[in-house]
Amino acid sequence: MKKKPIKWIIIVGIAILLIFNFTPVSYILHENYTYSNRDGSFTDAEEAGGKPAFLTVTYDYRDFLKKHPDEKAKDSTLYRTYTIKPWRFWQWSDWLFCPQRFRLPYKKPVQGITAVTEKSLWDYL
Repeated sequence: MKKKPIKWIIIVGIAILLIFNFTPVSYILHENYTYSNRDGSFTDAEEAGGKPAFLTVTYDYRDFLKKHPDEKAKDSTLYRTYTIKPWRFWQWSDWLFCPQRFRLPYKKPVQGITAVTEKSLWDYL
């Protein structure tokens, strides 16, 4: 008899994860991911857009390095300027489908230079 409540809790939990990760709800709550190079001369941001948005950022950075070969000589690493927040379960689909975004090294944003992005609703809570 006690297995039924546990079963329903698991089913409801999975349903909540699916709804929050694969519906417009995830877009509303989504954090805008920001990126930068070492000195902040290149900044870019992607709004909730999945893997294609991340690829656009990497292509933009590749083009930036072609136009600025001196930057490539210094450090050609693209850094993420956002922290990973595992408690934001509505972003777990991003971890699953585009893990490259989270494997980038972290760099604290340069004040006054980093791209301005909109905050999600949850950034205010």
